Amino acid sequence: MDQSFSATNMPISDVNIPNPKPDSKEYIPDDKIYKLVKEKNKLRFSWIVLIYGWKYKALFLSVVFVVTFSAFLVSLNTLFLSYVLQATRQEKVYGLAWYGWMAITVSDLVLLYICTYIRNSCSIMLAVKIEVELRNLTIKRLLEQDISYYSDKKIGKLMTKLVGDTNVIGNEISGMIAWVIQAPLVIAMGTSTLFILHWQLALIASLCVYSLAILVILFSLQYQKKVKIVREVISDVNGDVIDRIGAIKLVKATGTRKYEESRLNGLHEPYIKAFKPISRIDGTLLAILIASDVLINLIMITVAILFFNNSEMMNVTLPAFISAMIGLTRPLWQIAAIIPGLSRASASSRQIYEVIEKEPILDDKDKSVILFDENISKIEFRQVKFNYPEKPEVNIVPKLNITLEKGKSYAFVGETGSGKSTISKLLLRFYDPTEGCLLINDKNIKDFNLKSYLSHVGYVEQEPSIIFGDVYDNVRYGHFQATEEEVHEACKKAQIDQIINSWPYGYQTILGERGLLLSGGQKQRLVIARILLRNPELLILDEATSALDNIVEKEIQSQLNELMKEKTSVIIAHRLSTIKDVDQIFVLVSGKGIVQQGTYKELIKMPGKFKDLHDAGNS
Repeated sequence: MDQSFSATNMPISDVNIPNPKPDSKEYIPDDKIYKLVKEKNKLRFSWIVLIYGWKYKALFLSVVFVVTFSAFLVSLNTLFLSYVLQATRQEKVYGLAWYGWMAITVSDLVLLYICTYIRNSCSIMLAVKIEVELRNLTIKRLLEQDISYYSDKKIGKLMTKLVGDTNVIGNEISGMIAWVIQAPLVIAMGTSTLFILHWQLALIASLCVYSLAILVILFSLQYQKKVKIVREVISDVNGDVIDRIGAIKLVKATGTRKYEESRLNGLHEPYIKAFKPISRIDGTLLAILIASDVLINLIMITVAILFFNNSEMMNVTLPAFISAMIGLTRPLWQIAAIIPGLSRASASSRQIYEVIEKEPILDDKDKSVILFDENISKIEFRQVKFNYPEKPEVNIVPKLNITLEKGKSYAFVGETGSGKSTISKLLLRFYDPTEGCLLINDKNIKDFNLKSYLSHVGYVEQEPSIIFGDVYDNVRYGHFQATEEEVHEACKKAQIDQIINSWPYGYQTILGERGLLLSGGQKQRLVIARILLRNPELLILDEATSALDNIVEKEIQSQLNELMKEKTSVIIAHRLSTIKDVDQIFVLVSGKGIVQQGTYKELIKMPGKFKDLHDAGNS
């Protein structure tokens, strides 16, 4: 037996993958954003913040209140500092000496510290919750999509939108809410503070700062188009990189590591190029902001000397005014951060929109009350024609009229492209017929809640699907309530129990992404164990034992034969030796549909396509 896989450092306890709980409450994502997307045909960052923010209104309102209060504290702090400076040159200001104003200023700073702590902790938690909500919505939409949606998509590009873009939005939210509210308030109150100190200087300072603010805004708006390009480029790059890592066996087998290193390095050139204009905008903005802090103060000093040159101005008013100017210029830095941040978040919102706006072709009737709660006694393909949505001009199944009865086994054979695997996809409702209908117990399969129907179906494909997790996670998938003893029994029947127990961590061994370290035979046995545990009424086998050696194949085939008793089984066959005992064989030809049908013994004696396939396989 094949025991090629050996795991020495991958216990499940180190990875801590949560096991599904069959009795846990089903997660129901918020659909307000999705409804708005369908209504407006776009997705705005502001909608995300407001809709999900209101869902967590306690956090959201706490942030809004604390930010507003902080803006008052910042403005009062600059005013109090100016009074401290004035009081050092005068006996008292509004009846308080300099140390009285100093005490008030310190108290203001303590309150500001507390508010800043609350603001940051609440805004970060709010941002994380919104990020998770948005990611769950994106995952939901991806899971709702039918198989055809993924036919021309790079998984890596979708993952960039799912993980990267939702993370960008989450990162921007935490500071965005604070700055959007605080910056205008601080500017307004800072301006009032300056007018309290000296209205003529305040007028000039306001003109300078507001003109500079407009310049910063206009400059920052250039970010939006540039960032959109960057997000599109990085999505393409990530898609390509993940595709190559997924094909690591091919890279290793062909010795193309250096080629891929060079190719992927070249692939990042557009990403670097897309960032160049952004770096120039960043550099210019920073230079403007640093220069403005000094330049505006120099303008104020010059105006004071030229027009208000007296002892009180130079020794009392001007130092206090310069100190208070901090409250007016500091928000410029926040504005310079807000606009690029909004641009990044807006670009990511558009990327996510591309995922969630797409409607699936199939409706799985997830909310339908029509549940399939009966035994599968009959399956009928009635006048079924099928063209793949990805290639609507190519007819795969021209016309299919067959009935499958309970307790019998059926095989579909034919050359590549004849449509035999399409039969299994229609039975699993990966696709709906282009014309005609598929009936289960004389009822259209499209009318059922799909999940309730698939609970009666078991599927073993030629390329087995292995998830990242241990043996229990993989065998129990779709039948989560199964006990460990039931998993062990299923693995024994699938002839893999001894192999699993030979691994250092046994059934708790992590199998790796896509079962990378498993042999083809081990993967197929695990999936067969999954089906044996599930014990379905309709069994669909797409060359289920193709990766097994002859001895093991016979042992597992006997277990499958036992499972197939009293059930309907559909076998997609490439090796004719695996279907000698089925009740009915359908021979398919591309563009013609079924050209022959009968038992193995009948067809082997009859001139035609089946005999040609048999002779070709034994020549």
